Parts: sequence; C-alpha cells; structure tokens
Amino acid sequence: MIVCLCHAVPDTAVRAAAAAGHGPEEIAHETHAGTSCGCCSEAIARIVAESHRCRRHEGQRCVGCRH
Repeated sequence: MIVCLCHAVPDTAVRAAAAAGHGPEEIAHETHAGTSCGCCSEAIARIVAESHRCRRHEGQRCVGCRH
C-alpha cells in the first residue's frame, strides 16, 4: 500500500524505517514521505507509534519508552 502519494512511498518503506527506530522526521528525511502536502503525516505517525509500542514483556528494547 502506498502511504505517501506525492512521493509514492510504500508502507513497507515506512515500516522498515520505523522498525529501525526512526521517528517521523527521520522517515521524512529518508523517504520524503510527508514532506509535500502532509496528508500522510497521520498515517506515518500511526505506523511509528505501532512500531515503537512498548515491548517490555516481549523481552525486546523499548524505543522511546520510559520503562
């Protein structure tokens, strides 16, 4: 699925960057997603939040978590 229509950025690229620990600003710098009309900014933020949710009980490092 394409997340950013302006730059034809697929969700897989956004998800990969988010999984690597990048936030919306870094994803925008890497992929240009969210740098034109901004309509995809909420989708990008949602993907980042999903990727960075607390994994405390899964034995993985939490990105941006206070635990």
